[in-house]
Amino acid sequence: MSHVFSAMITNVNSKSSNSFRQLSVIPTHRDIIASQIDDEEPFLRKNKIKGPYYNEEHYLDVQFRLLREDFLRPLRDGIKQVMAMPSHSTDESLQDVRIFENVKILKPVCTSSGVRYSVRFDISKFARVQWENSKRLVFGSLLCLSKDNFRSFVFATVADRNLHNVSKVRKTFTVISVTLI
Repeated sequence: MSHVFSAMITNVNSKSSNSFRQLSVIPTHRDIIASQIDDEEPFLRKNKIKGPYYNEEHYLDVQFRLLREDFLRPLRDGIKQVMAMPSHSTDESLQDVRIFENVKILKPVCTSSGVRYSVRFDISKFARVQWENSKRLVFGSLLCLSKDNFRSFVFATVADRNLHNVSKVRKTFTVISVTLI
């Protein structure tokens, strides 16, 4: 299967409107949604295959922008697909994202590493998933939480996935701990 990607890839001398150091590592609403609405492509520089980079700043700029886009593109495309899906349709065609419905933020929990939130996930659609061996909802996973079909959203990372909770509630719901970012 091939994907057709487009981006504004420029030559080495082109200037972007902002330094790569000013770009957020955490995706923004503009990175995910607004760029789709404005039909705006991300600013990327060509990776140098032959010859040296002009300097360390040029090398870091090229590599950071390309790495960031490698991370953002599947998320952006997955959310775009979800937004275009009719309500209550299956997500079997989605390749880069998983959809959990009936997600509920339960309560904040103060920990030694900061405030975390207990979040309940409906996992009834994933009855065949072997959670003990699954890479879904593992520590560090990026979550995009939305209650209005991604017109607004917040990002979180999984801080703790207690597998005891999965079996405890008959594989209908699981509660994990997340950190909002």
